[in-house]
Amino acid sequence: MKTEKQLNSLMASIRVLSTTRELPDVLRQLLQEALQVIDGSTAGVLFLYDEQQNVLYAESAIGFTMDALGKVRLKPGEGMSGKTFQQKKGSIYSQLGDTKAGMANLSQLNAHYYEQSLVELAYPVSAISVPLHLSDGTCIGVLTVDIFERNRTFEAHDLDLLETFARQASIAVENARLYSQNKRTQEIHQALSRVSLSYGGLGDITAALARLLSKDVVVFNEFGEELSRFPEQRAQTLPDELLAEMIESLFVTRNFSMQTWSTGRGEIELYSFPIQLDGEPIGLLILIGSKQALLNPLDKVAIEQALPLFVMELHQREKQDVNDLMYTGRLLEMMIHSKQPEGPSQDLLMHLPTGLHQHYVVAKVQVEHGRVPMPLYNRMKQQLMRKVYYELSKLHETAIVYERHFDLTFLFVVSPKQSFLGIETFLQELLGYAEQKWTLSSYAGIGRPVNLLSAAKDAHAEAVRAIHYLQRKQRTNQVITYDSLGPYRLFLDMNEADLTQYVSDKIGPIIDHDASGDLVKTLFVYLEQGQRLKEAALELYVHVNTVKYRLKKIYELLGITNLSVNQSFDIHLALKIAHYLEINPFSDDGQK
Repeated sequence: MKTEKQLNSLMASIRVLSTTRELPDVLRQLLQEALQVIDGSTAGVLFLYDEQQNVLYAESAIGFTMDALGKVRLKPGEGMSGKTFQQKKGSIYSQLGDTKAGMANLSQLNAHYYEQSLVELAYPVSAISVPLHLSDGTCIGVLTVDIFERNRTFEAHDLDLLETFARQASIAVENARLYSQNKRTQEIHQALSRVSLSYGGLGDITAALARLLSKDVVVFNEFGEELSRFPEQRAQTLPDELLAEMIESLFVTRNFSMQTWSTGRGEIELYSFPIQLDGEPIGLLILIGSKQALLNPLDKVAIEQALPLFVMELHQREKQDVNDLMYTGRLLEMMIHSKQPEGPSQDLLMHLPTGLHQHYVVAKVQVEHGRVPMPLYNRMKQQLMRKVYYELSKLHETAIVYERHFDLTFLFVVSPKQSFLGIETFLQELLGYAEQKWTLSSYAGIGRPVNLLSAAKDAHAEAVRAIHYLQRKQRTNQVITYDSLGPYRLFLDMNEADLTQYVSDKIGPIIDHDASGDLVKTLFVYLEQGQRLKEAALELYVHVNTVKYRLKKIYELLGITNLSVNQSFDIHLALKIAHYLEINPFSDDGQK
């Protein structure tokens, strides 16, 4: 009689579940009907499996406080429900000792939340746990029912009955999932289509996705610059270290999968998704929410449909910047390389700010790309130009750029009172980017400011010569102005054999005799300091008498008693050339 009653209850429960269409309602109803079917059960929990985090989480419960139980995250094999999920078959825990053994491997945190979910800590006297399988055999969760009263325990036929119920209930769950997915997909499609058809910008797309997911949404470019967030007031602030780690994971390590992150603040969970164009990441989408509010498959559908909209918006932004700069860049290239630069310079003036006393500064960056594999060439060049456009957007100065084979030419419009500091910092940032991202050596040269745009051709030649100096001295990843070269710029186009002979003629006896280099260095510093003994001694960190002694020795080697004006000029020039040619003792020194 009891078995017949339970079977009737089972059939009635299945009919109830079959008439329920919404997935949340089906899951709640499933647990209620299970307690009706299994006689004597006083509590129960429905766990669902989150594939992304590889955990089981409590979707609904009777006899427990969901505020606490909802925080439990069971790994497969953990607790009674975790073991059932791992084994993919039902289990019965007939006695109190069985349930205690089944729950013995709960993590400390999960045990804490379990204790909080009950009025007082207690283990079930008896329990049954069965898996929920879809038609394709996928296990989507676990249904566990408990008895806390000591005068009743579960028996084998209860396990059989609950397994039968679970098989039928799984069908209702699968049908409800399909219904909810179709309904949710339509809602997602409609919401995102409205944004797309109304030509909504990045902020509108971000807001639409945030509302669909009930999470904070933030969008970054590859340089860690925040482009959009919603809601603007409530969105969490990301720690700089965490953001840098996310950026590196996507753009350096090139991990293109969805990733989960923690802020270290306990209840906050972050998800990151790459925004990709033609297989290349151009941005980063980050969702921020509670650890308890897991992403479900329908949420991922919303993200998958939103990502192309983010791609189009970011690409459109970049394309507009590129088009503007490419046109003016072509004019700059024509002006610099034309035999008659007046024509192109007039066209270029139409795109530059006008004003009195404006100066123009030309700078060049040369990236040594000879060892770049051809398959990576275009991708790296695109990344470099995105970096250029991004850094240009932060400059106060108006700038134009063109690129040819990893060689960048810039034209800056500055006022006479402006220093080169902002431009040098900008160029140094580009050199550092090429070195850190690809370990490529680079050089940057800056020509002298010119008043007329047509004179930028000469300033360009100066920037090229400044780079030649850096290459000659093997000073990679440095920025130098042509003006700062001083007399060294005179040596750039001269025959090295002639320069070496001049050094030998003027200071050869000193170099041949001076194994330590002290005499040459002392003479160089003495002349650089205007032949002032005290200043030279301070620069050399020696006593004045030491300088006097070394000068006496130098005069003896040169066969003179003092330095005339002409001799000072000749010897100083020879020392400058020796420094330029890196003749000992200048081979390891920087420019004086």
